[in-house]
Amino acid sequence: MSDLNMSVKEALTTAIEMEKKGYNLFSDTAQKADEELAKEVFTFLATEELNHIKAIEKFNQESLSGENTSVDEVIAEIIDNRPRRTINELFKNLSGTVPLEGTNLDAYKFAMDFERKGGEFYKKAETEAADPGAKKLFGFLVGEEQKHFKIVESCLLYFENPEEFFHQRESWHMEG
Repeated sequence: MSDLNMSVKEALTTAIEMEKKGYNLFSDTAQKADEELAKEVFTFLATEELNHIKAIEKFNQESLSGENTSVDEVIAEIIDNRPRRTINELFKNLSGTVPLEGTNLDAYKFAMDFERKGGEFYKKAETEAADPGAKKLFGFLVGEEQKHFKIVESCLLYFENPEEFFHQRESWHMEG
């Protein structure tokens, strides 16, 4: 039997369920979206959630079976399976004007809250994990949730304050 404590096992099971809910939420939102940015962003997020599910399930199965789990391989699989079209490419193609209809603001706000809560869950799981591999995986997932939050936050900013959105985008290019 594995040396994982019960709290890590519970956290992994909860993580899988949470990621599945995220996948379903983002997939449904992408299908129902009435403008292209929302479709693409929520499709991207759904794909990310699916990659997280596969990685967490793999880590969980290997840990439960007592196999020597390489968390670095699990994380590398998440990174390798990312959608090829990056969010930066989506943002680069946005025009300076915001569509007047179909902005899906409530969906973006809900997604931000979902990602924020996911990050909080993973941070707590990381803090409580005794297993070094689980601790590293949860830490990685904290970063993933924070990244997703920033993506959705940028989309919301694009609709609510396009001038500030483009100002920030210009700053990104000047700094890096």
